[in-house]
Amino acid sequence: MNQAPFTYDDIKHILVERIGFTADEVPDDVDTSFRELGMDSLAVVELQLTLQQDYHVTIPDEDAHAMVTLREAIDYVNRQRLVAGAA
Repeated sequence: MNQAPFTYDDIKHILVERIGFTADEVPDDVDTSFRELGMDSLAVVELQLTLQQDYHVTIPDEDAHAMVTLREAIDYVNRQRLVAGAA
């Protein structure tokens, strides 16, 4: 099964639709940290749960805590989906 990659647009959609940001509040810089966005720990957990539910990946808490930027989250989801697809 060939899946489209998880992209910046996908994470931006989650931040707007599930976390409560406006589209203008999400910067185009994928190296922006969740802290720079003003996300508290509850918002980060919501992002983690949404990624798991919507993109069918497992993100252990320790991995979720290690993801601090948009790029790291995007890369993590894509790696997990690649591994799952190879299994």
